Amino acid sequence: MSNRLKRTLVSAARGATMVFVLAAFWMSRGASSAAVVPWAVGFAVMFAAITWYTWWFYGDSPKALALQAKAEAKKAQRLSQ
Repeated sequence: MSNRLKRTLVSAARGATMVFVLAAFWMSRGASSAAVVPWAVGFAVMFAAITWYTWWFYGDSPKALALQAKAEAKKAQRLSQ
């Protein structure tokens, strides 16, 4: 499995888990489903955007590769200090 796919799936699973946990928490506190759905949809959209960004960041586009190289160079510099 490629690194891109693996990280994207982990990001999607993390987002789905967070939406489920938050919805379950609110429902356990007595919130109605009508009150939970807008917030859950909002969080789902946010996590979907994070998942899309993860897919894009680990992609093969020149801009993504440049950003990834820049992030790795910063990390290497930080570790060497």
